[in-house]
Amino acid sequence: MMAKVMRSYALAAIAATGLVAFDVSKALAVQPTVTLPTGLNLGATSFYDGFGGQPGDSAWQTYISYAHNKGIKDGDGKDIPIFNDPKMDVYSVISQYSYLFKTDQKILGGHPGVDVIVPMASLDASFQNAPPFPGVKLKDNGFGLGDPTVSLFVQYDPVTINGNPFFVSRLNAGVTMPVGKYDNDKDFNIGNNFWSIHTYWAMTFLLSPKWSISLRPQYYYNFKNNDPASSLPLDEGVDDTQAGQSASINYNVGYKVNDYLTVGVSGYYLKQITDHQINGHSISDSKEKTLGFGPGLVVDLDKDKFFVTAYRESSVENRFKVENSITLRWLHMF
Repeated sequence: MMAKVMRSYALAAIAATGLVAFDVSKALAVQPTVTLPTGLNLGATSFYDGFGGQPGDSAWQTYISYAHNKGIKDGDGKDIPIFNDPKMDVYSVISQYSYLFKTDQKILGGHPGVDVIVPMASLDASFQNAPPFPGVKLKDNGFGLGDPTVSLFVQYDPVTINGNPFFVSRLNAGVTMPVGKYDNDKDFNIGNNFWSIHTYWAMTFLLSPKWSISLRPQYYYNFKNNDPASSLPLDEGVDDTQAGQSASINYNVGYKVNDYLTVGVSGYYLKQITDHQINGHSISDSKEKTLGFGPGLVVDLDKDKFFVTAYRESSVENRFKVENSITLRWLHMF
């Protein structure tokens, strides 16, 4: 039930954009970079992901996240040589409110609800110019509001076996609105400046009283950005860009130590399935990919639950690599 800001401030296929072909000190025009949107929810959800309340219930969640991104990878997973030791620290605080409508009427066999997510984030980018590109320098737009997401979801009743819950799930479809902080003279922005729609299916299998597996497959479609951003002058005739479609999955294996504590491992996998585009033309070798993995735990105090997850990425292509990250999440039911 969550969008995540920290993962997507990547430089997709910088080498393919033609940046290396220009002497920046002479302010020659360049092609814009195009990246997947923020809010892809990579790894933010983990234990017992498919669970929800009863009709009339509400939930509030607060996510506090930090990610240290280091190294920009190309389509072969190798460092792009334009910069020497590029880094970006991303701090985010995300608020989420969910409500299950108080009605006996079901939709698609489940209980309908609404979900609102509002992110705030801060970007701190650091680039050391590497020869022979001494003029290359990229800029971020600091701190501000991210793009909010509004979703409708359907929470399903648990599937039981011999009277015991075995499978719980939730189906969600939402839209991300381009109202976050966006500057067309910055390379890294908190807001996307384009609309996105997504759908996911969150689910948990209760394999035994102790063991559980949670999964969240998700799909994103992104619309055009009619005001591409760059700290450098763009080529004349660049009217729009469009990020590609993507598919991802969050996964978690949990072990319930006692009534209050569950520990386990979590991860995520992202694969872009169509190319980024500029003026409707595909950018070759621009698809992004990453794999994250790390430990986690949840403390269950009935109406309040506290989650901790940490990740490190591998198999990264056409984006920043997350060297390490941590997310603290508080869930309150009322």
